[in-house]
Amino acid sequence: MSSSTAPVDVERFVRLTDVALDDAYALLANSRLRVVLHVLSACDAPVSVDWLAERTSQWDDDPQETVKTELVHNILPKLDDHRILEYDARSEIVRMDDPVVAFEHPQSESLLVAVTEGCESAARTRSG
Repeated sequence: MSSSTAPVDVERFVRLTDVALDDAYALLANSRLRVVLHVLSACDAPVSVDWLAERTSQWDDDPQETVKTELVHNILPKLDDHRILEYDARSEIVRMDDPVVAFEHPQSESLLVAVTEGCESAARTRSG
């Protein structure tokens, strides 16, 4: 599976997020970030970083630890900075209130359904 199958309508993304067009293009140039947006757009509940890394690695076939490292150090802070989602690094919980991308291709939609199974119960709180 290749993350290149995660197209994003940039104009829709800009309209829904209020991110400047140039910033949107810069963000969406990262294929893994696009996959993350698709996965989170399909989930109504907050999710754990581990769950998100597992699902994203299924989409693009990279090892889960590699994906998690990029999520924690690059993708999630960047999306949080642009107020597209909320990322709590301490609890490792990610929340995106509203979908910001939509699927254009049926094969991508069926893949997303498989990848996002269980997202409603994916958030795991940590005591501490």
